Amino acid sequence: MTRTRVPARMRHPRFAADRKRGEMREKTEAPAPDPWIRRVLPPLAGLRFTGQATSARASVVVLARDEERCIARCLDSVVSSGFDDVLVVDTGSVDGTPGIVATYADRGVRLLHVPWSDSFAEARNAAIDAVGDGWVVFLDADEWVESGEELRTCLDSLTGAEGLRRLVFAPRIFDVDREAYDDSIPRIFLADGGVRFKGEIHEYPVVAGEVDEPVGLVELDVVLRHDGYRPDVVHAKGKRQRNLELLRAALKNDPANPRWFYFMIRDALPVLGGDQIVGLCDALRDLVGRDTGSGDLLGAAEYWKLALAFSCQGLVALGDWDSVHRFCRDLDQADAHYFSTMAELVGGVVTKKDLLRAVEIRKNDDLVARSAIDPSGRHVDALICALLGRLRGEDEADRYRELCDPWDDVFFEKSMPRGAAGISPA
Repeated sequence: MTRTRVPARMRHPRFAADRKRGEMREKTEAPAPDPWIRRVLPPLAGLRFTGQATSARASVVVLARDEERCIARCLDSVVSSGFDDVLVVDTGSVDGTPGIVATYADRGVRLLHVPWSDSFAEARNAAIDAVGDGWVVFLDADEWVESGEELRTCLDSLTGAEGLRRLVFAPRIFDVDREAYDDSIPRIFLADGGVRFKGEIHEYPVVAGEVDEPVGLVELDVVLRHDGYRPDVVHAKGKRQRNLELLRAALKNDPANPRWFYFMIRDALPVLGGDQIVGLCDALRDLVGRDTGSGDLLGAAEYWKLALAFSCQGLVALGDWDSVHRFCRDLDQADAHYFSTMAELVGGVVTKKDLLRAVEIRKNDDLVARSAIDPSGRHVDALICALLGRLRGEDEADRYRELCDPWDDVFFEKSMPRGAAGISPA
């Protein structure tokens, strides 16, 4: 059984009661007799196990292109861990990646060359076809498994679950540089279950058919580690420009899909002007309530809230506080209070009432969980630190900051306000 990993801020006794309630809630929502299940996401109500866990065929797939920096680390984490197949799908490397992969041939690693077609979904679907049946686990080349043996054991334990052919499982992906988990990226499912990917970039799984249907998503307590978003790596591989070009293609090919508007805002935010940001948000808002038939788990309403939260940070950097205040009217309480109070901090006027409201929000699990900025509430922690520093002094702010996981955004770097004097947006 894996260890329960609790963020640093949650280890403090002040959060013990909340943590216990959360653990009880997870047990109620997912009563399956399986220790690997962290959370079953709506619209699924739970996960039923109808049979005994048995050994099932399991394959690992790694998409790679010019990954000589990290491909060996990725493969080392899964070879000799009980997987039936480890497949590297190379989409056109011109560096030493194929040669490195070839050295693993005697350890059961296969290399498949698939021409790059400007679509991550097509590359992944080609890999699924090559695997054929059984479990498929997708890893990025800049990831590695914390324990390959645990992952293999986990897959065996899931074989007794009901409705597997429509389910996709999400491990915990830990960004080692940001020190943060991403818990809901789908990576694991049955290769012969009808699940396929859609989208040129930020591809997502659907139950493929004449009309694509959403998958059921389950979060697992299995950890992957990731370091591909380090600034030097992003720059060296030209990820930002590549992503924007693929997003433009996705938006052109699928213009009614709200997913592409959201990711265009998120990925292009540093290079968008204020009018462009507002225009994309307004276009996304216009899709709310429409049945776009995308097969995505999230709809336009959810993507719109996420886009507003990202957009506010970009608009702050551009000095467009009027649009920020307008967008705050449509954000949930935690995020609206965050931006409106940061505006007061930048303006130099805050009150004890602002601090008390931030603390009240932080104690409310439901309010924090609905945040489009960070459902774990790290941004609210950073806000509380800033308010404490302004109202009660930096010593008290530092004491609270020691209890919290770090937060980085336009206002903060590791929960410390940006700017030499006070708070000034970067």
